[in-house]
Amino acid sequence: MANTQSILVATDFSEAASAGLTKAAELAREVSAKVTVCHVIDPSPLAPIVAGDSAKVSPEGDLEEKIHEALTDVLSEHFAGVEQTKTALIVSPNPAEGICHYATKEQSDLIVLSTHGRTGLAHLLIGSVAERVVRHAPCPVLTVRAPQRG
Repeated sequence: MANTQSILVATDFSEAASAGLTKAAELAREVSAKVTVCHVIDPSPLAPIVAGDSAKVSPEGDLEEKIHEALTDVLSEHFAGVEQTKTALIVSPNPAEGICHYATKEQSDLIVLSTHGRTGLAHLLIGSVAERVVRHAPCPVLTVRAPQRG
């Protein structure tokens, strides 16, 4: 990891994602890497066309603004002391594909993300974004398992 200069860390703003954010911040401080914190949104639920007055604010704009604010809060909470940080809102119907495409485009050296630790039927039905990122990423991927509750 000594050659890591650019870390992409994904968050879904869940409690489980905090473990990945913490680990990414530790690594970034250790190797003086720049960090991009990203979140992926699916455009399909945002597709309704806003009819009527064009001066109305669309739900997409409100949602994007709230996500950017939340990403900025994540930077403040987890990445104090990391010199180069930025946020990214990725629009993709497939979170894993969106993360991998962004990592390729930005030439990320490492992707860090948390796993929810689902097993059995939940894993089968919901799938694992982390698992798909590991399979298709253009760079190494560090997965951080969220601590068990209870």
